[in-house]
Amino acid sequence: MSEEDKLLMTPVSILAAYIIETLGKMTDASDKSEWPLYKTSMPTGDNVEINCGALYNTTGMNESRLMTGLVVTHPGIQLRIRSSTSEIGWVKIEDIADALDKVENVDIVVKGKTYRIQNASRTSPIVPLGQEIGTRRYLFTVNYLLTVRRIAG
Repeated sequence: MSEEDKLLMTPVSILAAYIIETLGKMTDASDKSEWPLYKTSMPTGDNVEINCGALYNTTGMNESRLMTGLVVTHPGIQLRIRSSTSEIGWVKIEDIADALDKVENVDIVVKGKTYRIQNASRTSPIVPLGQEIGTRRYLFTVNYLLTVRRIAG
C-alpha cells in the first residue's frame, strides 16, 4: 500500500466527524451537550449522558485487488445508541441509519486531511439489545461497511 492510499486515522474518527459536523445528528463528546457521540467506547457513570452513542471499529471486508496491487478494503463500523427509553433510542438510531444509507461520495475534513466516504453499506438491520444489566438504559446497534479513502492531506 502506498502512502497516499493510507487513511492515517481510524474509520471511526472519519465517520464520527461526518455524523457530527455534516449530518448534525449527534454532538462531539467533549462539548458536554445533548446526544454526545463517543469513539470506540461508551462511558458509564453518574456524570455521563444516558442518551448517547458510540462508534466502534469492527471486522471489515477485503473485496478485491486492483491491477495495481492495491487491496480494496471496506472497514467495518458499528453504531451503538444508548437511551433512556426504547422509543427514544429507536427513533435516534433509525434517523442516523437512514442518513448513512444515503451517503454517496461525500467529503469530510478531519484534522487537516480530506476523506471521501463513497458509501456506507448497512450490513445488519437495527438490533435492539434490550436494557443494560442493572440499569433502565436501552441499547441498539447497526453495522456498516464503509468505502472510504483519503483524497488530500
